[in-house]
Amino acid sequence: MSRKPTTTGRTRAAQPFNETDYRDALMRAGMSEEDAASLARRTAEARKASADAAAPASELLGLPSPADEAAFESGAAAGSAPAKKLARTAKEKPIRAVFDYRNGKIPERVRDLIEAHLAIEREDAKSAGTLGFMTRALAIATLPHRRQDEYRFVRKNGDFVLTMMTAHPEGLPFGTVPRMLLTWVCTEAVQTGERVLHLGNSLAEYLDELGMHSSGGKRGDITRLKHAMTTLFSAVISCHYEGADSWALSNVLLADRVEWWQPQNPEQAGQWQSNLQLSEPFFKECIEHPLPVDVRAMRSLGKSPLALDIYVWLSHRMSYLSRRTTIPWVSLAGQFGAGYAMDEQGLRDFKRAFLRELKHVMVVYPEAKVADSPNGLVLYPSPPHVPFSSTPKQRRLPL
Repeated sequence: MSRKPTTTGRTRAAQPFNETDYRDALMRAGMSEEDAASLARRTAEARKASADAAAPASELLGLPSPADEAAFESGAAAGSAPAKKLARTAKEKPIRAVFDYRNGKIPERVRDLIEAHLAIEREDAKSAGTLGFMTRALAIATLPHRRQDEYRFVRKNGDFVLTMMTAHPEGLPFGTVPRMLLTWVCTEAVQTGERVLHLGNSLAEYLDELGMHSSGGKRGDITRLKHAMTTLFSAVISCHYEGADSWALSNVLLADRVEWWQPQNPEQAGQWQSNLQLSEPFFKECIEHPLPVDVRAMRSLGKSPLALDIYVWLSHRMSYLSRRTTIPWVSLAGQFGAGYAMDEQGLRDFKRAFLRELKHVMVVYPEAKVADSPNGLVLYPSPPHVPFSSTPKQRRLPL
C-alpha cells in the first residue's frame, strides 16, 4: 500500500532540534569543528526564531531524502497543505542546493550563501529592512556579463527585446556592480516616490549600501562604482514587448542628470552631495512595475552576474507561474547567454554554467521548485521569494 507523501516542512517541525547532536553529525560527515559549530549554532537560532523555519543548513550539505523527493513531486511548500501531485517525467532531475564538502573546507562564497539563507529564514525582508526592488524589464532581459567590444548590445526573451547602446568611450555597463546599482535605484524610487535620489551622506556610506568597500586603485570598489555609474547612466535603452499587451520604452536614458563628486577621503560626510535624477520614463517603469527582491540574497550572490540574473528572473517567473512549464535551453541561452556560442558545444557550456549558478541561487531561495530535463529547465509553481503583497498591483508579462 502506497503512503501519502508528507511535506518536508511538517516532518521537520515535529522533530526537536539538538544543536550538539547536529554539530557532531556534521563533524562525522567530515566538516571541520569550527564550521560544524557555526552552522549548528546558526541553525539552532533560526529554529528558535521561527516555528515555520525553512530547510536547515544541513540540507545544503547533504543528499536529498525520500521525503524531499515526495515533497517536490507533490508541489507542496514547507508547512503547507499537500498540493495536487504534479506530473514529472522520469528524465527530470530536481535541482537542489546540495553541496558535498566532506573532504574539503566550505568555500567562503557558499558559507556566505548559507548565512544569508539562515538570516532570511529568521526574518523576512520587510521586517529586516532589506526589501529591495528591480524593474520588470531588467528581470526579463539582462545586462552584459562581461566587457563588450561593441557599443550596441541586444538581449531577446521570446517577444521581448532589450537593446542597449552607448557612445561613451568606456563602453557599456557590465558585471555585478551595475546590477546592484540598478537594484538600489529602483528601490529608492519605489520607497521615496521621487525622481531625484540622494546617494547618501558620504561615499563610504553609499558603497556600504551597495555591499561594497571603500577601496581605491585600478580594481578597487570606488573605481568599479564610478565605471558602473558613468557607463550605466550614459547608455540608451530600448525595450519592446510584442505580446497581447504590447508596450515599449524607446531610446530611454535611465537618468537625466547625475551629480557625482568624489572627495579624497571616502569617509568625508557633508561634502558628498551627489544626486541622481531619473528620467521620467524609467522612473515610471520603476514605480509602476516593481519586482520585490531580498537585498540580502542579492548581496550574497553578488560575485556572479549570472547568479544575480537567475535570482531576479526566477523571482519574477514564480510570481505568476500557474502550471508546470519547460523552457528550452536554447531560449535560456539567448536570454542569459553571456557570450556563449549558439552551437551544440556552446549550449552545453552555457547549461553547465547556468546549473552551477542556479544551485547557488537555490541556497537563498530553496522554495523554488525547478528540475533539469533534456528538453530544458522545468519550473513548477512556487511561492515568490518575496511576497508581492509588498508592492502595488501590477500586470504580469507572460515571459
